Formats: sequence, structure tokens, C-alpha cells
Amino acid sequence: MLKNIIRSILVLCSIVAAWQLPKKSFIKYLPVTLFSSTVVMIEIFYFTVHKLWKVKGGPAAMMCHVLVLIAGPYFFANLWAFHLSKGKFFLYSLINIVADYIYAFPILAFFRKINFFKIKVSQTMFFALLVTNAFINYAFQKLYEKITFQNETAG
Repeated sequence: MLKNIIRSILVLCSIVAAWQLPKKSFIKYLPVTLFSSTVVMIEIFYFTVHKLWKVKGGPAAMMCHVLVLIAGPYFFANLWAFHLSKGKFFLYSLINIVADYIYAFPILAFFRKINFFKIKVSQTMFFALLVTNAFINYAFQKLYEKITFQNETAG
């Protein structure tokens, strides 16, 4: 019951976040967000195969968690981080470090406590993975913008 309430809250918060995000930012940062979501799906697959991530309830519950977490808060948090930072590296880094810290420590501890899911890596290592993902996302976005700009000026 508690897990379903949490899933519902995560989905509702994501819908509100989506509604508030300007359409121009959504379109501009959609490629990096899709890239990032794919990377996280691969990481979750790796964690699952190596038994570093467990969800009580079997494969169906695991897929539900993955879809809710990635298509929900992760997806829109990524869009919002890029939107709020306006491409400025320092601001993007600050937003991500704060958000990743909150997720890696208090939220992950809460999820572990209520058995929402368990990750068999330390919270510090999980935080490092989140921050690394954020920097990879930033590099991807800059490369994407450079390629897009070159294509626009060439054509």
C-alpha cells in the first residue's frame, strides 16, 4: 500500500513538473534527457544482473519501479536542471550536486527503510554515480548543441 502511495506521489509530482516546464526548454533538452534516461536504464540493468539492486515483488514490481522513477522524477528533474541553469556549467553543477545529494542520502535512506527498493552500494558511491551521470549529460548537451549549431549554419 505504501509503495503504491509513493509511486502515485512520484507520478503526480512529475506531471506537475512537466506542466510547469516551458515548451521551448522541453524541446531543447529532450535529446539529452532521453540519452540520460537510456544511460540510467543500462545502469539499472547492470545493477539488476549483478544483484546490486533489489525490489521486493519480483520482475513486475521492478519494472514498475523503473518506469515510475525514470519516466517520472528523473526525467523531469533532468529537464529542470538544464532549464534552470541555462547552460551555465557552475549553476548546472550546483543544482545537480544538491539534488543528487538529497536523492542519494535522505531519499535513498527512506526508500531503504520502507523497503521500496534496496541498492547494495554505499550512499557515497551512489552519489558519485549520480554526479558522474550529471557531468556526462552536460557534456552530451554541449556536444549536441555544437553539432546542431553547425548543421543550422551550414544549411
